[in-house]
Amino acid sequence: GAGGGGGGGGGGPRDAATINHESKIDWLELNTRGTHLLFRDKKRSLHLYDIKQQARHTLLNYCSYVQWVPGSDVVVAQNRGNLCVWYSVESPDRVTNFPIKGEVEDIERSKGRTEVIVDEGINTVSYALDESLIEFNTLLEDRDYDQAVEVLEPLELTPETEAMWHQLLSAAVEDKRLVVAQRCSAALGDVAKAQFLGAINADAKRAAAAEGGGASDGLGNYAVKARLAMMAKQWKVAEGLLLENGQTEACIQMYRDMHRLDQAVAVAHAKQHEGADDLRREHLEYLKSTGQEEAAGAVKEQEGDYLAAIRFYLKGGLPGRAAAVVVRHQARSPFDGSLIEEIASSLKRAEMYERAGELFDALDRTAEAKDAFVRGHAYRRAVELCRRPRSNLSHEVVELEEAWGDYLVEVKQVDAAINHFIEAGQSVKAIEAAMECRNWKKALEIVDAQSGQGGGGQGGQGGGANKFQAYYRRIARHYEAAHDYEAAERCFLRAGEAAEAVEMYCRADRWEAAHKVAVGYMTDAEAALLYTKRARELEANARWKEAEKMYLTVKEHDLAINMYKKNRMYDQMIRLVGTFRKDLLAETHLHLAQQLEGDRNYREAERQYLEAKEWKSVVQMYRANELWEDAIRVAKNHGGAKASQQVAYAWAVSLGGEAGATLLKKFSLLDQAIEYAMESGAFAHAFELTRIGAKSKLPEVHLKYAMFLEDEGRFKEAEDEFVKADKPKEAIDMYVHQQDWAGAMRVAENYDPTSVLDVQLAQAKTCVERKEWSKAEAMFLKAKRPEAAIRMYQEHKMWEEALRVAEDYLPSKTAEIHLEIQAQMGGPPGARKSAGTAGGA
Repeated sequence: GAGGGGGGGGGGPRDAATINHESKIDWLELNTRGTHLLFRDKKRSLHLYDIKQQARHTLLNYCSYVQWVPGSDVVVAQNRGNLCVWYSVESPDRVTNFPIKGEVEDIERSKGRTEVIVDEGINTVSYALDESLIEFNTLLEDRDYDQAVEVLEPLELTPETEAMWHQLLSAAVEDKRLVVAQRCSAALGDVAKAQFLGAINADAKRAAAAEGGGASDGLGNYAVKARLAMMAKQWKVAEGLLLENGQTEACIQMYRDMHRLDQAVAVAHAKQHEGADDLRREHLEYLKSTGQEEAAGAVKEQEGDYLAAIRFYLKGGLPGRAAAVVVRHQARSPFDGSLIEEIASSLKRAEMYERAGELFDALDRTAEAKDAFVRGHAYRRAVELCRRPRSNLSHEVVELEEAWGDYLVEVKQVDAAINHFIEAGQSVKAIEAAMECRNWKKALEIVDAQSGQGGGGQGGQGGGANKFQAYYRRIARHYEAAHDYEAAERCFLRAGEAAEAVEMYCRADRWEAAHKVAVGYMTDAEAALLYTKRARELEANARWKEAEKMYLTVKEHDLAINMYKKNRMYDQMIRLVGTFRKDLLAETHLHLAQQLEGDRNYREAERQYLEAKEWKSVVQMYRANELWEDAIRVAKNHGGAKASQQVAYAWAVSLGGEAGATLLKKFSLLDQAIEYAMESGAFAHAFELTRIGAKSKLPEVHLKYAMFLEDEGRFKEAEDEFVKADKPKEAIDMYVHQQDWAGAMRVAENYDPTSVLDVQLAQAKTCVERKEWSKAEAMFLKAKRPEAAIRMYQEHKMWEEALRVAEDYLPSKTAEIHLEIQAQMGGPPGARKSAGTAGGA
């Protein structure tokens, strides 16, 4: 909250305002006059609080800057890319916006100019505010209304200036500067108010003249005060001023002009005006002509003309008001029966049955009143009517209570319907209602009371109990869901459903409670059947432990063992066999092992065979499935070294291909193993075997691995292997074949310098094939074979290029080339043309 203080009557501080706000405030400031508080919260919302009016306005969201313009009531704020200016805080919805690109830094006001400084990053830009609008606030604060008018008159009528004209008008009227107020009304286009203010000014001048002029301005005259009160819509104030000064006619005329004829009639009657009756008739005719039958009826009722009032109410479609007149005045002034029937018919057509019941009740037509109350669902009124001593309808109370309950259920007030059903003796409906609104405690109380179980009996043997068994079951289900198992048990037992109670405890894992109920309320056969059924349900839901407990409770050991067997939970199965069927334990292990072997679960099968002391069956299983290492392991652990050697020999005999290479090494078949590994592409294995016992074959393995890598396109790795095999020439040929000249040159320079010239010549030949003459020439010259470059140009009739290379690198060939050129020139014209073209190229 935020508060402001001011001087109190006793000199101490007082609260000017208390503002409740849901967010923390990060900036607030009063204006210079202390009339408005401007504040911004942590959510960047800007608010303006009018202390006098105790009203708050939200000016802006996403406000990043806010400040009062110094010495004025003008607000400047920034909202993202907009500069917002409020020239009049009295009209917070009137705002002037300027689009800007930066952040507002400050407000500067000097030498009659006010500017907002905006930092746009590189430049600082100033936005000028309308000084005349700012100056207006200062003038208004100083009550210099004439100067304020001069400031506003030249300005175009915009939303901002319109708000300022309104502000000046309010201030001028408050200070009774009526000429200024009239000018403001004219500027705003409010001709009626301007004329009215002109009339007040004229009255003030006449009053001042009548008072002798001088210092009197006539504003203290009652007529002027009365008109000002009229303009402020303070009718009672104006009425008091006029009547105090004996201006009854003027007061009546004021109300007539304002179309307040009821007030005019009241004044006329109060002052016993001679035209009061005429005015009353005029008022009544006005109400009739404008369709205000209700008001006309009220006038007639006030006059005591109840029949006319009823007619007006009926004509205006207000049968309730007409009935109320009858009810209030029937005792003193009985009404015609046909009129009563007309009112009753109108009430029924309007479905105002409760009003019709009140009407019939007032006329002592009790039966009709009761029917009307029932049709209007006013059951309380109907029941109260029937319970009256002389109503003769007390026998219908029970029926009404039931109907009342049915209606409450229909309108979803089920909880309220329960007691009405009980009063009507409708216990079934009462129970259903209690259950529907989930008032289970109340439902159980009713069922107990109706079934004769209120004393806390457990059985459900009586006829009354049998009738309510279904309700006991439903209530029991609720208590089970709410984990109130004891209450649920009582309900199940009262419903004669001991089996349901047992199952409930089983679902809740409360086995002792389940057993207690089963022993106390079920036969052995029933318990066994129930437990077995429940165990199968638990088994279907994969709740093995609970199912086992159920089976074992009724001594169905074989069913529990079979459950674990079907679900391949062999450890649990063996546990139960060892506990309840020890004579079958070894046979069970062997049977399980064979089943697991058939399912290819060899590890588990091995464990079961060994438990049955059949290790040879394990070895045979692994041999049959070519799991030789496992076969050797089992044979060594359970049959000794000799048995493991026999298995290894059988493995070696049965092996073939890559998988047998390691074992063949053990049998001095190392060379054959290496050859097979290379043939099958298992070079890592081949290298390993070579390093172990055949190092002389290492270059051969490297060479074959290099050729394999070359075929795979892995040229850099192939290069390394060729080098390791001492075959750099093979690596160079590989790169030349791939036209990877950099790779070929690198290998030649590093490992076979004699091949550098061959690489260069091969690259030059490739350039010739591609007709890249310049590159080919460069490579020939780099290989120190200028004659090859000359020969290339000669073969392709490029005589000038051939001559240039000869002159630069092989002058001895120059004469020969000249002779060839002359021979070409001296030949047939077509040949010369070709030679010239080639030379030009």
